[in-house]
Amino acid sequence: MAERSAAEQVKALVEAAEREARESREAVQRVAARADELSRRVDELAAGVAEAVAALKQEIESLRSASEAPPAEEDPGTRVEAAADDELIAQAEAVAGRRPKTGEAPASDAPADASAVPEGARLLALKMAFDGRPREDTAAYLRENFELEDPEALLDEVYARAEARK
Repeated sequence: MAERSAAEQVKALVEAAEREARESREAVQRVAARADELSRRVDELAAGVAEAVAALKQEIESLRSASEAPPAEEDPGTRVEAAADDELIAQAEAVAGRRPKTGEAPASDAPADASAVPEGARLLALKMAFDGRPREDTAAYLRENFELEDPEALLDEVYARAEARK
């Protein structure tokens, strides 16, 4: 019996080893399948990142191209520096406070009925018209800063001049 029992023990050991080997192969197959799945996901993520990087590079290139593009041609007659705008406004406001003396002719070549318009208002309206500002903006500015009986006549005049200058 001792021999049989040794044979049974060897048989049990062989069966256990075979079971362990089978379980190990199954575990290796599960790990390999998981590795394949993770590899696919990494490839998908890498492709998405590559697309995002390509899109960003394209956007950067378009921004560079836009910043290197020559500016649109500008009419030198309408180009005014910001400092010149401030100076012109200051001059116009100074002039706006000055009224023509009795008997003094208005400084502009405006029609006689427009002589009641302060010089500063006329100057600012002309500047705004020459700068291409909308008539409504100029009208709003005149209403806020000058007491004019008929701003429409002044607007007609300055916008006609601005249009003729073009």
